[in-house]
Amino acid sequence: MHRTHPEDRAFLQETLDQVARDRKAFDFEHRLLMPDGSLKYVRVVGHPSTNHESGNFEFVGAVTDITDRKRAEDALRRSEGYLAEAQRLTQSGSWAWNVRTGARFWSQETFRIFGCDPEKVKPTWSDILERVHPEDRPAVVQRTEMETTQRVDSEIDFRVVLPDGGIKHLHSIAHPVMDESGEITEIVGTLMDVTERKRAEALRDGESHILEMIARDARLEETLENLVRVVEAQFAGLLCSVLLLDEDGQHVRHGAAPSLPQPYTDAIDGLCIGPKAGSCGTAMYRREPVVVADILQDPLWELYREVAKPYGFRACWSTPILAHSGEALGSFAMYYREPRSPSPAETRALEMATHLAGIAIELKLAREERERLRQARADLAHVTRMTTMGELTASLAHEIKQPISAAVTDAKTCLRWLRRDDPDVAEAGEAASRLIKDVTRAADIISGINLMFKKGAPQRELVDINELIQEMIVLLRSEASRYSISIHCDLANDLPQIMGDRVQLQQVFMNLMLNGIEAMKDMGPGGELTITSQYDNRQLVISVGDTGIGLQPEQTGQIFDAFFTTKPQGTGMGLPISRSIIESHGGRLWASPNPGRGATFQFTLPSEGALHQVA
Repeated sequence: MHRTHPEDRAFLQETLDQVARDRKAFDFEHRLLMPDGSLKYVRVVGHPSTNHESGNFEFVGAVTDITDRKRAEDALRRSEGYLAEAQRLTQSGSWAWNVRTGARFWSQETFRIFGCDPEKVKPTWSDILERVHPEDRPAVVQRTEMETTQRVDSEIDFRVVLPDGGIKHLHSIAHPVMDESGEITEIVGTLMDVTERKRAEALRDGESHILEMIARDARLEETLENLVRVVEAQFAGLLCSVLLLDEDGQHVRHGAAPSLPQPYTDAIDGLCIGPKAGSCGTAMYRREPVVVADILQDPLWELYREVAKPYGFRACWSTPILAHSGEALGSFAMYYREPRSPSPAETRALEMATHLAGIAIELKLAREERERLRQARADLAHVTRMTTMGELTASLAHEIKQPISAAVTDAKTCLRWLRRDDPDVAEAGEAASRLIKDVTRAADIISGINLMFKKGAPQRELVDINELIQEMIVLLRSEASRYSISIHCDLANDLPQIMGDRVQLQQVFMNLMLNGIEAMKDMGPGGELTITSQYDNRQLVISVGDTGIGLQPEQTGQIFDAFFTTKPQGTGMGLPISRSIIESHGGRLWASPNPGRGATFQFTLPSEGALHQVA
């Protein structure tokens, strides 16, 4: 007894006492602790017997050293445990199919993958087919038939439908086992649950599709609806919605919820966010995710429980959609019709969807802000044009009066030639031709003025810059003449036309030319306004120079700042607007003092993509 392992002594003594009382055969195992500290496992077997010589009752038996067998069994158990754990971690099961008997073996992980209880279900072919997705059954049947005849490994991907309606994507690899005659006796293989991989691939594909929609400036409503459908397709029974936070920062507005009942989305549209405003309103209020596992029990839904109850909603998890500034833009929510918390895969999908929704919403807001800014600039430019044209009323009236007066004279001359006793038709025709020319000139001036007064969205068209310069000279010639200022042109021939907004470019020329006239009007007679155009390095370079008071070096940058002006009655907006117009056409505008007197303003306009050359 002293060699018996201390932990086994009580068991051994109890067993021996029981054997002595019952006088029956016995068979048990225990451990021995050897002098060197090592362990031995022994098996003790015996049966009762009567000694023929003495007539005494005794036990006859044997003790067998089973240490090696025990160690082998322990190693096998550990190996099986490691294998089961490895299969669980990798979501890979093993299986075998005896082709001759039809018997099947599944590992514990294979049972788990198929959603079966190994204590209740014995794997059969009908059990397998019952689980396989109806659309995949023909392929699975065909592959199984091929496995029994082909002596090569095979693989197949298929789906199974679990009792709760969930779908798993599986990948199976089969290997045939043959006997000595080459006949297939058994098929062994592995079964891998690749649902997460398939889901990740689908979400990546969906993410790429949504980003493409954002890149091509698709409507926000369309983008959000597609995003919701991408996420819903990955989880059975999932319903998603996007709510947008109103401009007032207090009320929610419908964004996208293609699978939610319309009466429900109508009911929550316009609700106020707050500390107990369901999942979405609370998430936007807190600016942090809100997980409600049971709507009927959670106090956050106390005020809205009756709204959700008719539609069977029980779980709702919502994550706020935040701008880079941290401001709440809306929320992305997941609904289920049974109480539950999100799985890691659902949490990842929710985070991805929220991120993409944030990108789409922020880009829409940025576009709207740019449009508001563009409209504000257009309105400001229009007001500036109106102000400028108002200041030029006297000069423009004089400019229009000249051709009209000439036209009247030509008309009278024409009538005089026709009323003679011997009408001179030739002379009358020449007078009529001059009349047409003068009237056309007046009409062109009025048309140019009308364009300057025009208000509307920018209209890009092919523009001949030299022609535009000549038009502006006609409009401003009288204003220059009032101060004895001459206008000179040096325009390059065959300049390419550019795509631009004629009215906006007219405003740039008007601002620069009037600035030059303003700078020279108090300098005495002899002022010169010089306009040049040239083509250099695939761009048009236009300059407007004067011989006026000039610029201080530090003013060359300041004059383009809003509200900076060197004129007593100036608004300080003409040059900033001009620079904005030129930059919107892909060019740049700058100023520099002349070596002698005055200053020169230059700007570039790119000619890439010009379709025509001026003939």
